[in-house]
Amino acid sequence: MTARAETGVVPVADVPVQRLTEADLPAIIELTADRDWPPQLSKWRLMFAAGEAYGVPDPAGGLAGIVVLTRYGDELAAIGMMVVAARHGRRGLGGRLMRYALRQAGNAVVYLTATSYGRPLYERLGFRAIDTSVTYAGRLSAVAPSRDGVASLRRVGAEDLAAISEVDRIVFGADRAGVLATMVTFADEFLMLGSPADGYGAAWSLEGTRVIGPLAAPDARAAAAVIRGLADGWHGPIRLDLLGRHADLADWALASGLAARGATALMVYGRDLPGDRSRLYCPATVAIG
Repeated sequence: MTARAETGVVPVADVPVQRLTEADLPAIIELTADRDWPPQLSKWRLMFAAGEAYGVPDPAGGLAGIVVLTRYGDELAAIGMMVVAARHGRRGLGGRLMRYALRQAGNAVVYLTATSYGRPLYERLGFRAIDTSVTYAGRLSAVAPSRDGVASLRRVGAEDLAAISEVDRIVFGADRAGVLATMVTFADEFLMLGSPADGYGAAWSLEGTRVIGPLAAPDARAAAAVIRGLADGWHGPIRLDLLGRHADLADWALASGLAARGATALMVYGRDLPGDRSRLYCPATVAIG
């Protein structure tokens, strides 16, 4: 049995990391609210559908910290949604959760996006920055640059998953068929151009905003056409998380009425990221890639 402190409460440092389930969502929402995160229930449903959530229970009640690991076969994994309660900050819990997630990832290349607050921790653990991820948000202008290619867009069905998964494997260098299958039922829209190689993307709702992602395309023109299609009929704000290397699509986003809302660092642990990353424009979320 774990030794107890003199107060009779087990120190958080002695509490093992545990796998969480959707039954833990109330405690997760309470923890993230402690750090002023909005509830984002739809995002958490996606996290549980695509990834593995781990947490450290707080002996005083609730959760002391959480992290999400999303595996893509044995080759690639993403880490996200790492948060520690303010009352347990600066005590090494974030590092313990990260090391646990890295052990679970095995020999896979691991990547994440880091705020300026979290980046020093990830650098100490051996992550290195390779790009930026910039959020663009707002309403697309009524009259914007060309809609070329939108007419050829069509909805993705279950029968298209094999073809999309094959192209996606080339883009990511890993098998993400599970995430793509989740998007068919989770997303509000999941569209592709003439073929998956021409471009495909999904859009889903997050507290009144339509989030665009994942989005893969051979060039910025095709990516913009997919975005236009995914936003068609939507009258609220949209959000894009664009890799910094895609300055051409960033210029299109700004010209189309969106505004840059903030940037994070794309960081990798281990070998270089696999796949043809030049064709990846937006992740499903920055938490799961």
